[in-house]
Amino acid sequence: MSERIFFMDCTLSSLITAHKILDRKEDVQIDLISRAFEIGMYGEGPGLLSSAPWPFLRPHWISEAGFDKPGDGDTAIKSSWLRKAVAISLSNRGAKIHTGVRRNEVLSEEGRVLLSYPGERTEHTVDFDKIVSTDETVGPLWNGAVVSKPPEWATYAGLRPDGTYEIWWLGDETPRSPLQVMQWQGPDPSNELSRQISLSETKLANLGIGQHRT
Repeated sequence: MSERIFFMDCTLSSLITAHKILDRKEDVQIDLISRAFEIGMYGEGPGLLSSAPWPFLRPHWISEAGFDKPGDGDTAIKSSWLRKAVAISLSNRGAKIHTGVRRNEVLSEEGRVLLSYPGERTEHTVDFDKIVSTDETVGPLWNGAVVSKPPEWATYAGLRPDGTYEIWWLGDETPRSPLQVMQWQGPDPSNELSRQISLSETKLANLGIGQHRT
């Protein structure tokens, strides 16, 4: 019987960890949950490449659909689109992503997770052998925006493949005519992508999964 590993979120670190597991183990089933109805549809996080030069993911982890890969001179990516592309590839590899989950209850002794959904299909039970808890993110609340030209006061700025700039800052400043505004809580937007990669290694080690098969 295949081992079943259940992730309590769909953060980038969890998605990367799931891909690493599938690269290392043949007889395994992966489940992940998300409150969102589509991964990468809502919520934009930092996509700055300053501490994580591209490419930092294996090519088969990323779906070609809907993701603009950075070119020479680009210093940022749209992180929500990256998560979506990584999730699509993960689903294509057989992982089950439970979206639209409104409530969950972990029955550790029974090795089960009870999921609740809105609408007619209200509850669903998933068995698991190992479970990966959600990320606990601490840090200040950063303001972010997508703009056509970064202001001088921005703490961090990165050029995306579409020619826009992603900026992050602490404080009450407001950019002129932003194309998108966002907020993110965490230690440092410039290091977030590399932090997600490090978290994936920690999760993999906590699961007791070894090196890639040769």
